Amino acid sequence: HTFEVRELPAKKTGFCAGEDETCRVDHFTVNSNVDQVLFIREGITVEHSDSKIIALKSASKLLDDCKSIAKRQLSKNDNADVDAAASILEELTVCVQKGIAKEIEMANDEITFQAEIRKKMADSWENYTCADEAVNATEPTKEGVNWRGRKVQVMIDRPASKIHTIQNFLSPDECRAVEEAAKPRLHDATVADGSGGSHKSDSRKAKQAGIKVNWKKEAQGDLIAQLSRRVYDYVNYVLPLDIRENGQEDLMSIQ
Repeated sequence: HTFEVRELPAKKTGFCAGEDETCRVDHFTVNSNVDQVLFIREGITVEHSDSKIIALKSASKLLDDCKSIAKRQLSKNDNADVDAAASILEELTVCVQKGIAKEIEMANDEITFQAEIRKKMADSWENYTCADEAVNATEPTKEGVNWRGRKVQVMIDRPASKIHTIQNFLSPDECRAVEEAAKPRLHDATVADGSGGSHKSDSRKAKQAGIKVNWKKEAQGDLIAQLSRRVYDYVNYVLPLDIRENGQEDLMSIQ
């Protein structure tokens, strides 16, 4: 999409600062690249930048600097032989390598800095949302979906993360069966630590317990086995993974 930037007349004079007191205009076009930034310079000149433009400018500057070094070396060797040319080429290569290494180092530092900021923000939001019982819940992105007669609300639907709420997913009898099975195993619930493990959090007050599912009793109408089967059925309905119960984690009860 292309947009127009137009100068507005001065409030006092009612005129613009362009030639013949006309209002100056410039245009810019956005694209699909990331980190797009617009600068409106003096004279109503728009400078548009994005990730690819920044990378291209950085690479061009690096090459120009290295070319300058190579030219200086060439000027010192009017009668350059093969060995001298090879030496100059080696210096050019080393210059480029050092420049790229520095750019990568700076990029990694920025990534680490941004990741640390996001982590701190996430911790703050976690503490706040868990403490504020009146905070608004996430609005569903999709409604009106039905699965086996149950209303489904899609809260998040991304390739790597999905959150769905399903009304009446389990019956009152199944709920009581889960509570009873979990009761002797309940302990303070934990949160993921980002390294594959978990730890306790002051913000989380719930209890949790893993419940082993006796699949041999499924055919006999075991409530927990039936509920667990429904969980697998819905997961396989949402994701094309064909997950089987063998080798999976216990059914988790959060209370």
